[in-house]
Amino acid sequence: MRKIRILVTGAAGFIGSKICTELIKRKYSVIGCDDFYSGKKKNIVNGIKFIKIDLSKKEKIYRLPKKIDYIFHLAGQSSGEKSFEDPFNDLRRNFITTDNLISYAKKNSIKNFFYASSMSVYGDSSIKANIKNNCNPLSYYGLHKKLSEDYILKNSKNFNYILFRMFNVYGPGQDLFNEKQGMVSIYLSSLIRENKIFVKGSINRFRDLIYIDDVVDIWIEALKNKKMLNKIINLGTGQKTTVFTILNILQKLHNKKSKIIIKKNTPGDQHGIYADKSIQKFIKKKNFIKIEDGLKNFYTWATKIKLNKFG
Repeated sequence: MRKIRILVTGAAGFIGSKICTELIKRKYSVIGCDDFYSGKKKNIVNGIKFIKIDLSKKEKIYRLPKKIDYIFHLAGQSSGEKSFEDPFNDLRRNFITTDNLISYAKKNSIKNFFYASSMSVYGDSSIKANIKNNCNPLSYYGLHKKLSEDYILKNSKNFNYILFRMFNVYGPGQDLFNEKQGMVSIYLSSLIRENKIFVKGSINRFRDLIYIDDVVDIWIEALKNKKMLNKIINLGTGQKTTVFTILNILQKLHNKKSKIIIKKNTPGDQHGIYADKSIQKFIKKKNFIKIEDGLKNFYTWATKIKLNKFG
């Protein structure tokens, strides 16, 4: 019997590599691709077939295998702040790659297309972000993620889809050298490295933090839970956590007196957002790692990383 073949884009990234690890454990056949824009060679998982490719270049897509059962599309530029620095690069890495993969899926009759979208499509939300809410992205990143969603939906007669609107994913394996993506990783890195935490914006901002293992569990569940197909899914915990709470937990874990330095907020930053999961009862996974436990795991892992310099 032929193994199910899964193409994972962004396979050298934080989330993509973790998903690849779990897929290999479960004996799936995994083809991973990345161009190392933000992914790291060290993240490539043993046991996958790896292809280095820039998915924004349509003429390169032919290098991908034709016989694929699922596309897990996690590649892209993932910083709202960086999207303002180079909007076209964000368009290329988020929308154009998605456009090219949709063409590839249609040409090769690939029947399942699962996409890592973002909470950024919503913009600010003082109440729980529901998939029925109007979307009002505040950054080019959020705009291009929403554009990609719309294009997937427009072509959905050709394949099953899932649009995972990812909230703040954190945990061991996250890039501690990236100062422009990953709220928790940015705070944690500066705390360990300099005994200071640099906060861009108000400490009263809030987010929905979801631990990496929980994210991987739900992507894996999607392979067998048919009730998840052809839906937009908020991939968060439904819990609102303020920046103040995050800082408090990290400082207690660090067990040293540390300084918090407030800086100007970044363009397009959301003041607050957390997920409404009330209509997602079809997802079997119900228990999520508590923020205190997740941050403890992350801190323990991070203290073993050499953070004396960036690069």
